[in-house]
Amino acid sequence: MKHKAQLYSRFFTSKFHREQKESHTSHSLPFYLQPTSINLAFHTSPTHHTNTQILALNPHIIQTHIYEAMANQNSAALSGGIPWDQLIKFANEKKAEEEKSGRPAQLNQQQIIAISQLIDLVHDIEVEDKWVGELNKYCQQNRLPLPIFAPETFSLQVYGTNVPRSRVTCIITSKQESFPKEGYGYEAGQEVPSFKKAQKAKNFAAMHALRFLQGTGPSSRGNKRSASMTQESPSHTRVKAEEDTCDGGVSTASPSSSKDTGARTPISSTTAASTAASITATQGLAIRERVAVLGERLGFGIPEYCIEQSTIVDDDGETWMGRPVFRNDGRIPEGMGVVTGIAGRQQAEDLVAEKVLEWLQKEEKLREEQAASIGSV
Repeated sequence: MKHKAQLYSRFFTSKFHREQKESHTSHSLPFYLQPTSINLAFHTSPTHHTNTQILALNPHIIQTHIYEAMANQNSAALSGGIPWDQLIKFANEKKAEEEKSGRPAQLNQQQIIAISQLIDLVHDIEVEDKWVGELNKYCQQNRLPLPIFAPETFSLQVYGTNVPRSRVTCIITSKQESFPKEGYGYEAGQEVPSFKKAQKAKNFAAMHALRFLQGTGPSSRGNKRSASMTQESPSHTRVKAEEDTCDGGVSTASPSSSKDTGARTPISSTTAASTAASITATQGLAIRERVAVLGERLGFGIPEYCIEQSTIVDDDGETWMGRPVFRNDGRIPEGMGVVTGIAGRQQAEDLVAEKVLEWLQKEEKLREEQAASIGSV
């Protein structure tokens, strides 16, 4: 053992002197031969009583301190911290670029993804986490059926990157109302708010449902809009700016009819289209409500509508695909409710809901027939 230690010592000592000679030009030693590492990695042999101390190599200590020295080097490289000045300079340059061009700054995909990790590209509305509990408590105290929550997850494209978002619809079956809706969560022409986390979206919907039940919102005080006015779906509200940029229409009423009925507001083709879209959106919402109620009754739960942009692009532009996601999907056929190649996101979601409702109605009828056949035996 003593002989082996001496061999190790001679080898490493000669290596040490060789490195020292080479270091005369660079004035630095390898990290594993720095004085601190040498002192710790070697120890004097207790068996020698001469004035010359023999260094005995301890391989385990050497390995440990090599790793420590490497870690120290990495720490030293980052000791200056994040170069915030460069980051601020980059942001100022992009801001100046936008002010000069009047258009969003040009960013590549990696830059957008990196920025999305630092800040939220879509800001959430502040909402407390107490409203679901408050709503359930109110319903129990007033002997109302508990609310039904229908979640929806989707990807929102922001600056060319997909940002996952959530919406939740709160259904009050005793009042045949769903929230959020116009006047409860958003105003006419506004997008229905979406959230980073589904729990926040759920509390947002519950908060406005409770305000409606307590009579603290506009609709419950009788400030209802007429049915002819545009009311977008709570799932997807189109921006009113689209309508504002359209050409105004011309009155189609004749002079005689104007005398009979009084002055009429000119009806534009845009308004007519908006009204038609409103009817379709309202029907889509009613379908989703029926899906939620029927899904709960049959034990499948309330589905989420997963709508994503498809990689397939047709002549008219981008297309969408969608599918339902059930909590209890053990008996649900594979591919049920799946749609692909749909021209619009809203249309894709509505079509998924229609297919799900159709299947649930068939399932309910089948169960009723089975129950009737068993009862007749």
